Amino acid sequence: MSRFFCIVTHENRPQLPVPFSPVLMTYQVGPGPELLRSQGPVPLRGGLLGLNAVPSAPEGDPNRFCRQVLRECQARGAAGVLADWEPVQRSLLPLVRRLSQSLRPAGLLLLLPECWGVAVEQACILIPSALSGGALELRLKEAAERYGADRVALALQPIREDFLLPAPSGQGKPLSRQELADLQVRIRAPVYWSRELCARYFTYRDGRGVHFVLFDDGDSLCRKLELADELGIRCAAAAWAEIADWSSALGRSDFLSLRN
Repeated sequence: MSRFFCIVTHENRPQLPVPFSPVLMTYQVGPGPELLRSQGPVPLRGGLLGLNAVPSAPEGDPNRFCRQVLRECQARGAAGVLADWEPVQRSLLPLVRRLSQSLRPAGLLLLLPECWGVAVEQACILIPSALSGGALELRLKEAAERYGADRVALALQPIREDFLLPAPSGQGKPLSRQELADLQVRIRAPVYWSRELCARYFTYRDGRGVHFVLFDDGDSLCRKLELADELGIRCAAAAWAEIADWSSALGRSDFLSLRN
């Protein structure tokens, strides 16, 4: 069964529609190390425990922390943990490896950013969907071959960027939804589909040169999920605030609708 986890906060705790599951970013690693939860409403049931960045390298035996995580997962009916830890900190490696070894036998997930892929053999690695170059299909294929499709999760990240060409850094100017809409009205340029990037784009020229505008909509996000599905990737995650407007379409995508 495919699973789609959505990151939410205490300030924004919507009732997620089926088949989306919550990730409440309210947990962190404290001294000891031990599992700490932010003050506030009782965490949502189901989904994943969201571990925020570690303020300092925890010292001590990680086994106690792992037992606390397992108990919290059981109490909340959680499917595992998402740890938002970038970049890799060598001091965290013993804790992260022990956590992955504790969760997997219990049938629980540990989702980590891509930078941890080589270092932690039993974790599920988040591969970002937002690209400015290359091909998403190749990117996901290589990840599935490297880690195994069951260890890959698609990090669905809607893109809206304006690239002034040439763009050697691969970085464009981020656009808000309103800025993109205003630009499209002003430019009135035809919109094209990029099979490689699995996103829509248009170009325009101004006094600075030629611009390449790359963006997602509900259809392109569904196609990204369906591409992951075709490659045997059964897990995805996204920030709810970024995909909420397209949740109905995403919920009907082959990635979710055929398996829930």
